[in-house]
Amino acid sequence: MRRGYFIAPWGEAPVSLSRRSQSKSGGPVFAVFIAASIGLMTLSSAVLALELPKPEPVQKYLGTAATGPNYTVKPLVRSDGVMRIFDVDTPYGKFAFDGVEFAKLRIHELDAVAALEKMSQSEAFGKAFGRAALGPIKFGADLITNPAETVERSLSGIGNMFDRVGAGLSNNRADRDTLVDSLLGVSDTQRELAVDLDVDPYTDFPPLAQRLKEMAGAMAGGGLPVKAGLSFVPGGIGIAVSSVATVSDAKDTLRSKTAAQVIAETRATLLSLGVPDESVGRLVENRNYTPADLLIMARALKRLHAENTTAFVEHAAGAGSRNVAFYHRRRAQILAARSNELGGIMSFVTFGGQPINVARNGNVVAAFTVDDIAWTEVQQRTFVAATTEIHRTNPGAVPVLVTTGAVTPTAAAEIGKRGWKIVHIKPQLRAIKNPVISGGVK
Repeated sequence: MRRGYFIAPWGEAPVSLSRRSQSKSGGPVFAVFIAASIGLMTLSSAVLALELPKPEPVQKYLGTAATGPNYTVKPLVRSDGVMRIFDVDTPYGKFAFDGVEFAKLRIHELDAVAALEKMSQSEAFGKAFGRAALGPIKFGADLITNPAETVERSLSGIGNMFDRVGAGLSNNRADRDTLVDSLLGVSDTQRELAVDLDVDPYTDFPPLAQRLKEMAGAMAGGGLPVKAGLSFVPGGIGIAVSSVATVSDAKDTLRSKTAAQVIAETRATLLSLGVPDESVGRLVENRNYTPADLLIMARALKRLHAENTTAFVEHAAGAGSRNVAFYHRRRAQILAARSNELGGIMSFVTFGGQPINVARNGNVVAAFTVDDIAWTEVQQRTFVAATTEIHRTNPGAVPVLVTTGAVTPTAAAEIGKRGWKIVHIKPQLRAIKNPVISGGVK
């Protein structure tokens, strides 16, 4: 915690007393001293009202999923005032995951890594892996002797083949699926394997990305169907995660379409909502989003169909990290799913640099998918600025804070003082039902 610094109110110069300014009468100096003291007392009271976020036991958020076959989450979970930070030890390195839902997503991916490693140790998979090196050669022979049958087997149909080619030529993110891998079946198998595990085929998480590529390559080359490979996994994997943390919303598309096709659909969807092409371009070129993120977020915004979606997209395009990108995707999903119970989301407006919403009844709705809200300096500054702007531009509107996390009593009191109504919602939860993925924490 920083010490020795005091921030003067905006626009005011700091008050200082020098020996040269002192006078025998003490009048002017005393007046300045009193003024400075009153200012310090006021600011000190504001500082005393601020909170230091408290760590919480990991079981509160993850239950028994705090440990797994290939990871251990540290027993205490830190907070930055809005998001919980989970420190995780794995055989693949140490990680820090920001946010409960993002941590569950990563843990789910670690479970998938464990399943793939179990699969690789099975006798049946070992035989398939041994045949993997023959795959490209056999494919080459098929291509010469029976080209039509080979292409039909590697691709999913003539229409899809042309769609892939067209999307690849017009989209510079098509490198997610290389032509060689697509022809050899690696990319198709990887997507099918990932979707069956209910994880992102284009995950940026190194342990899972590497295992998916290795296993899918061996399975495609060895002629082992995905369903057969998954049947070799003893036991089960999984954690009951929010539906916004999985790819279920778009599993059929992610299974059958390439990255280029997915991004082409994302572009078309956002353009249909009136988002300028330049803004769409900045979003899809942000590598902190996977193609799955972009598709799921675009479909959620289409379901929401709010005016000025551009405000959301332009803000989301600036995501500077993977967890922030996931936050924007998740927020879009929550807004689409909960629009009716929030009074009917009609449009996006920007206050305090954040795209929030106006409901059908005229209320200003700020829905944030955070873990908990403590009254920190950041929150104080944010709510003061947002409240001032809302009252200036929407006089009479009731500002509503909608959150998926807890709000501390101090934060609730301070936010309430500024005329905000607080509404709590829960992220949609579901148990993952899959022949391979079972069990987990509720």
